[in-house]
Amino acid sequence: MKYRISTIGKIKTNDEDLITNKYIKRIKNIELKQYEVKTKNKEKKIREEAEKLINSTPKNGKLILLDEKGENISSEDLAKLILNWSNNNITSVNFAIGGAFGNGIKIKKSADKIIALGKLTWPHQMVKMMVAEQIYRIETIIQGHPYHK
Repeated sequence: MKYRISTIGKIKTNDEDLITNKYIKRIKNIELKQYEVKTKNKEKKIREEAEKLINSTPKNGKLILLDEKGENISSEDLAKLILNWSNNNITSVNFAIGGAFGNGIKIKKSADKIIALGKLTWPHQMVKMMVAEQIYRIETIIQGHPYHK
């Protein structure tokens, strides 16, 4: 499986990136994409961000949207979903992290799965780091590696 983490926001370098990169180095097929939308109009910004995240999903890929109102699922269930997609000839998964104003209806309708990292609100850099760790965890669960206990 190929993985992509697509995020909205200004490109920044900070300490969270060190941890994110630690996990990314452990994963074979992963890439990060970051997009910035500069309009001040909230509705237009949400629409443009959605377009960028949807279009970032590779062909024959699935879109998993991170949203605070998404489903809370376990790492094991997420690994089962990814494995099921892989067994059905899906070649890539895009984990999309929306902008500061949240996700609009269009991307929610386009997403193959909407998940939450709990009910708390997290900074984008931390969400990116947590998603990278979960992708690594998914791979170890699928491979039967003892990382996930």
